[in-house]
Amino acid sequence: MEHAANANKDLTTNEAIGHVEVMRPFRWLRLAWGDIMENPVPSIFQGLILAAMGWMIIVLCSSQIELLALSVSGFMLVGPIFGAGFYALSRLRARGQKVNFDSALDEAIKNIGSLARLGVILAIIALVWGLISSLLFEQTFGEQVPDVQVSFYRTVVDWPHTNFLVTYIVTGAILAALAFGISAISAPMIFDRGGSTWHAIMTSVKVVAGNPLPMILWAGLIATLTLIGFATFMTGLVITLPLIGHATWHAYRDLLPRT
Repeated sequence: MEHAANANKDLTTNEAIGHVEVMRPFRWLRLAWGDIMENPVPSIFQGLILAAMGWMIIVLCSSQIELLALSVSGFMLVGPIFGAGFYALSRLRARGQKVNFDSALDEAIKNIGSLARLGVILAIIALVWGLISSLLFEQTFGEQVPDVQVSFYRTVVDWPHTNFLVTYIVTGAILAALAFGISAISAPMIFDRGGSTWHAIMTSVKVVAGNPLPMILWAGLIATLTLIGFATFMTGLVITLPLIGHATWHAYRDLLPRT
């Protein structure tokens, strides 16, 4: 299928929800790569800014594993808000309009209020995850949380606390799924169409529920690309974040076609 098909009118959101094949996320990435290659300077520049933010997070939080894990997961949770500049570049390119950093910024701030409200909701989820994370580490280690800088092998590779690790991953996955469900297309939808934050969130949830397999794959690709960026000491984020941002725009255009 080259185009989203079987658009059904959703009674709650009044939006036509598209349905796509399982492997569709790889097409979004291909289209995103085309956006980057067509306008590399503004895309990479925004990637550099976000990578610098990631680098600051690592510098501030790298001493303790609980802070490091929280910072990386928190960065991923609020990531959709950082994508507005990439959405703008993709939309400008599709319209055949002038594409540069200034024009993308002008476009990105048009619906900043609703985007900011979505950011607050995602930040609350990240805060809840932070509190749960702290409690889990405290219950397992007390005051003796392992120091990553002292022994990376003992802290990360040779991890003996299997029950803690399983609980930590499952809890984080639940909150990540919640965040992904409400933000998968809500940020580009708000950017593109305006409207209320609640309407965009409900539409995003309906889209994800209507496309479970491709959206599971897409969430996995986002997590993988983000982790690759962090694992390469932020250098990879310069490319992976623009790739995710542009691809999110194409996902939105596929999954919420205009009628």
